[in-house]
Amino acid sequence: MTIVIIGPGALGCLIGGSLLLRAAFPPIDLFFLDRDPERAHRLTGQGLRFDTVDGHSHLLEVTATAEPASIGQAGVVLLCVKAGGLPSALAQAGTMLHENSLLIALQNGIAHLPLLLESGLPGALAVGTTAQGATLLAPGHVRHAGRGPTRIGLLRGSNEAAGYLEDLCLLLDRAGLDCETVADVTPHLWAKLLVNVGINALTALHGCKNGALLDSPEWLATLTAAVEEAAAVARAKGIPVENDPVARTVAVCRATAGNTSSMLQDVLKKKATEIEAINGAVVGLADELGLAVPVNRFLLEQVRALEHGYKARGS
Repeated sequence: MTIVIIGPGALGCLIGGSLLLRAAFPPIDLFFLDRDPERAHRLTGQGLRFDTVDGHSHLLEVTATAEPASIGQAGVVLLCVKAGGLPSALAQAGTMLHENSLLIALQNGIAHLPLLLESGLPGALAVGTTAQGATLLAPGHVRHAGRGPTRIGLLRGSNEAAGYLEDLCLLLDRAGLDCETVADVTPHLWAKLLVNVGINALTALHGCKNGALLDSPEWLATLTAAVEEAAAVARAKGIPVENDPVARTVAVCRATAGNTSSMLQDVLKKKATEIEAINGAVVGLADELGLAVPVNRFLLEQVRALEHGYKARGS
């Protein structure tokens, strides 16, 4: 099985490191595909430093490249780039896919779904979501920050592709990523979106760990309102919202109290965030539905302003 991970960021390195460390059978050929040739060369030369969730550190040999042609055709391609990098990643993936390939997108939010369905790429298409926590400490150095379920479902594909996806999820599960296939992945995407809506923007704006959101009555009230607004949009779209999404978001804050959210990681590195795919997606759908989401709109505008500030300074 040839597996290509596009995007050696936190999530990509977590998945790749887990597979290399634990999934020795069946044998796999694993490649990282990066957009930066120098970074790919450095990753191949230095290897991947993988810190497990139980505190052990491993240096793993990896193969990384910026040239899809050097890999050839792939059985599985995992898209682990941020939402903004998806168009270029799809272009890279297209050179490696064939009619029996499986393409899996693991972006936050829901804004990427139309782009995937309209891509016209060959093979089967699946999307997934994971609650596994990962922190990229440096290029080629990832820390597994916490465990959580990974759910993947087909968007397009045959019964044979469904079986192939099942085999891959078993492989990921053996690698410690708590993975399973689901018949309808959309509610799972929304369930994570509701959590991200409440946590990511606030931690990015206040520069705090996840758990700190529970220490401030004002921040907690904003978190609550943002999640409730997004849940109302989901229900208006006919998406089932199970249990209490606010309580679930608070529980995630407690369980990941010491974690740095992915959006705050981006802000600290002065990089583009996924605000458009998270709170921005909620605002866009709310506008289509004629619903008011003032808290999500405020968070969207504030993070946009934060990004504009450090981009304007040339950071």
